[in-house]
Amino acid sequence: MSHNSESTAPLLPSTKGSAATVSDIVLWRRPISSALVVSVATATWVLFEVYEFNIVTVVSWVGLAVVASLYLYGHLYRIFRKEEPDLMDRQFLREERVVEAAKSAGSSIELVLQCLVRMSTNGDWRVLAHLVAVLWFVAYVGNLVDFLTLIYSGVVMVMTLPLVYKKNEGRILQSGVAAQMKALEVLTVVNETVIRRVKGKFVAVASPRDEDRHEKGREEEEEESRDEDNHNNEDQKEEKVE
Repeated sequence: MSHNSESTAPLLPSTKGSAATVSDIVLWRRPISSALVVSVATATWVLFEVYEFNIVTVVSWVGLAVVASLYLYGHLYRIFRKEEPDLMDRQFLREERVVEAAKSAGSSIELVLQCLVRMSTNGDWRVLAHLVAVLWFVAYVGNLVDFLTLIYSGVVMVMTLPLVYKKNEGRILQSGVAAQMKALEVLTVVNETVIRRVKGKFVAVASPRDEDRHEKGREEEEEESRDEDNHNNEDQKEEKVE
């Protein structure tokens, strides 16, 4: 029996906890919940960005729809069941779920703060430079788009990129290795070209200096030979006079 139970186990089992629930939704192991997240995010972005609704108006409309639906449900329940609906005693938000959601949000915020503190107080300047570059990039993107569009883009990427990577992990890794090798080849060629140009500039700068040195050496040799000739001529004249 144990062998059969192990053989029928799912390849990607869902573990317990809020983190596993988020992972299941992101990887589309729960298609209804994943589609609901994408639909709600898309509807929210369309309402506020395309149609430019106000948040108070949307909340009021949602409240009106909920009240009307509950009112209709209560009347239909009384007509067909001949009794009062049991919605009054139902608990919509359980304390355990609220506490778990609060703990999950608090742990996520604490993790982000600890990561920022570690990266800021780390002695390696490269880590700090990366952090500054990322924050500057986020600030630059924030100037180009509004906050809601940025959040919606993040939700869409979170709901699509992990699934695409999971399904095409082998191809993506092969493409990454090929791109890395190509980049190394390009960098090698660029480095060789730059080194050649730098050497050419140094040679071009150094060659006039060498020519000047050779010319000066030739002039000095000619002067020395002239001085020797003059000295020899003087010696010959003195010998003739004697």
